[in-house]
Order: sequence, then structure tokens, then C-alpha cells
Amino acid sequence: MLILAVDTTALTASAAAALYEDGKIKKFSLATVNNGLTHSELLFPLIDNALSTFGKSVKDVELFAVTAGPGSFTGVRIGVSAVKGLAFDGRPVASVSTLEALAENISAEGVICPLMDARRGVFYNAMFRREGGVLTRLTEDRAVSAEELSAEIARYGEVWLCGDGAELYSTLHSGEGKVWLSSLCGRYQNALSVAVCAARLWERGETVDAACLSPIYLRKPQAEREREERLKKENQI
Repeated sequence: MLILAVDTTALTASAAAALYEDGKIKKFSLATVNNGLTHSELLFPLIDNALSTFGKSVKDVELFAVTAGPGSFTGVRIGVSAVKGLAFDGRPVASVSTLEALAENISAEGVICPLMDARRGVFYNAMFRREGGVLTRLTEDRAVSAEELSAEIARYGEVWLCGDGAELYSTLHSGEGKVWLSSLCGRYQNALSVAVCAARLWERGETVDAACLSPIYLRKPQAEREREERLKKENQI
């Protein structure tokens, strides 16, 4: 089965073509860029690059995969909209958690803590554990403060940090519990990890069609939050 996976939820844009057979990804082509250009400019050239280098095209894809959130509101919409358009003919889609895909980057055993900077002292986060090579989810995706996360990490003892918020959080971590910052290679979005997560969803029969695919937001857009705060202050006058 040929999987096309994409991630545009943060500063990194990534696309991968992966051949999944006998329960494993056996061949793949990966195109990833983090150079400040907008994802609307980058995504389709990255898709073309991943597929053509692999000797394939969109018509050959049997399963589409996209990180549907959490992440940048604009970035999430770009990736979801692109896949909805590509899979309009009824081919299956795997809606992947950005945080689970980030956790998949880390092969080390133990607790893995993917973090995305949601601004204003808040991080998108979920906790995972890798044991015997198997990744298990410990919490749901959520938005948490650095203080809340430090208290939770103290209970785990030590964790691996990854994601675009990992370096920032490592400077804010307080209290007990050790944090280990992942290497640069494992820290950011990687569409190959999205493909791995998508294969698990496929095996469990948890794919959807394009019409059912939708973004996953854990917070309201900043403009909406600022408007609510402004209205709240005006009502207090």
C-alpha cells in the first residue's frame, strides 16, 4: 500500500511517500523544509518531490495521511484542505495527531513529551511511553501551562522532550523530574512519522473519507480570544 503523508502544522512542512507491506514501511521518500516560506507555497512541490523521487504520482496513492492538529490554525487548515482535495474520489484518509507523530520521532525507551508552543505560556502536549519499541498514549492531546507540565513530569521521573516547543519548555521546567531534549533530527515535524501513525490507524480500521476529515483545534484562534478578552473588559467598565 502506498501512503502519502503530509504535515504543515508548524514551521516545518513535510511530505512523505511510503510503501507499507507486511506490517512495515519498507521503502520511503521524504521531503522536508523549514526555511520560512509559507506552506501554501511549499506543500505541493514537496508532495510532487516525494512521489516523483519514489517513482509514483498522486493517482498511485492508496492511503492519504495528514496531521489534523493541534498546531498553527493556518498551517492545520492548509494540510487538511490539501488532503481533502486530493482524496475527493473516495480514497481513505488517516487523520493523525500532530503530537503522536512527533512522539513517533523518538526511538528511545521511556516517557516521551511532545510540545508545541501555543503562545502565552501554553503548550500543546500529550504524553506517550515507548516500551519494547511500542508507542503507547498516556494522555489525550491538551493545552497545558509550563507549571502544570512540570508537576506532571515530576511524577514520571524523567521524560524526552520533542517538538517546536521543547527547547523553550526546557528553559521553563521547574521542580523535580529530569527532562532530556531530543536531537535536532528528532525534534520537528516529519511526514515519515505521520505515515507510521497512519499505518496503525489503517490496521485498526480507523480511517475516514475526505468529507469527514476536519481540523482539530485545542484552543480558539488568537484573534477570537483577544476579542473575548476585550469584550469582557468592556463589560466590566
